Amino acid sequence: MQLAARSGAALLAWMGSPADPRDHATTTPLSGTDFAARMAQFAPFEPAPTIAVGVSGGRDSMSLALLAARWATQRGGNVVAITVDHGLRPESAWEARQVGDWLAAHGIRHHILRWPGPYPASGIQAAARQARYRLLSEYCRDRAILHLLVAHQREDQAETVWLRRERASGRHGLAAMAAISELRHVRLLRPLLDVPRARLAATLDAVDQPWIDDPSNLDSNMARGRLRSEVAHGSVAGALAIAAASADERLAAERAAAALAARALRFHQAGFITVDRSVLTAGAPEIVDHVLARAVMAVAGRTYPPRGERTQRLREAMSSSDDFRSRTLGGCRLVGQANWIHICREPARIGPSVPLQTGTDELWDNRYLVSVTKNLGEETRLDALTAAGWNQIVGCDPGLRESTLPYAARVVLPAVWHGDQVLAVPHLAYGDRVNPPFTAGLQLKWRPPLAVAPARFGKV
Repeated sequence: MQLAARSGAALLAWMGSPADPRDHATTTPLSGTDFAARMAQFAPFEPAPTIAVGVSGGRDSMSLALLAARWATQRGGNVVAITVDHGLRPESAWEARQVGDWLAAHGIRHHILRWPGPYPASGIQAAARQARYRLLSEYCRDRAILHLLVAHQREDQAETVWLRRERASGRHGLAAMAAISELRHVRLLRPLLDVPRARLAATLDAVDQPWIDDPSNLDSNMARGRLRSEVAHGSVAGALAIAAASADERLAAERAAAALAARALRFHQAGFITVDRSVLTAGAPEIVDHVLARAVMAVAGRTYPPRGERTQRLREAMSSSDDFRSRTLGGCRLVGQANWIHICREPARIGPSVPLQTGTDELWDNRYLVSVTKNLGEETRLDALTAAGWNQIVGCDPGLRESTLPYAARVVLPAVWHGDQVLAVPHLAYGDRVNPPFTAGLQLKWRPPLAVAPARFGKV
């Protein structure tokens, strides 16, 4: 960790000399008028808006917090800054408190959210990012805050383009980050996507406000850290040109993909999707890849698509004349039955169980909204049915063997467990044959974080 307060020009030293004068932009602080113009693209706002801002303590988010506070105050509203302490570094708790002290000096409310884990053995950055957005979104939900600002800026956008190109993400990925995303509980707004990092540093320099440099941002063992240290500044303009062109193509492709998905996909409340293979594979390859990726994301509860080359291989397998058997992609298992292919959750990738206590209202496996309104018994939990659980319940109720759900979908259904005993499986009506029904106090809704055909991509 480093405290930093230095000129914006110095911040660009690692990037080399600019190839395009416009890339150097300016080290003039971002004014309130400049920021208001960027916020105007997200209008309308309610009178006296309350805005949440994700603040890590870095230059970008600290600048955003100060600018957003001024903007909200001028409109009779207010800002609450939120820092998520992931607990991944020993100094993170101290840094979070330091951010609060700095913001308090500017009259800005601050709240710290802590991620208790569990920490995965691999993919820790992706898990931390997912946890961060979940915690921020839930904070906004609980306080009826409609707008969440995050501080991704111009170089972040460029790094995203190069990272996704390296991963063969296709045109949809190369469109990079959207200025606005509609999440389940809140609007996620990125008002700084066209602002150079140097200008945000200058904004803090103008008020003698230090910031925190997170060393993990330059960690060459992390993909984005490696790009940040390797990408020359002259590449920024090229990356943004790719993003702009790709965004236009993405908008056209999303319209075509939504139409194809409506014809080729059938959605089941049991959390799986059935694909009409002949209809889907008749589409243009790039559109088919997009529909497949989005369907996998919905079933797996993912917010990022699977790798482009793996999606392409799946499409090629589905298009071949050979029988489609079974494949996995992005946390899903795909099983074929003649012309129909079922996209189901992959058992080994399902998240941890959820304790079923009165008042529970959270996501299980990032896919199912779980609400408990009455006591379901001590130490009950929601978890996947599993093959062992299926064998257990058909032993008690042989009629369940007549279920029309594919077996791959049955074994990953949400089930109520107590110890090693299955008490209920709502989608199979197992456990409902008591008076009153055991599951009367349990509500389950399949609510993936992203739709297969989402709201239109928001360009910068």
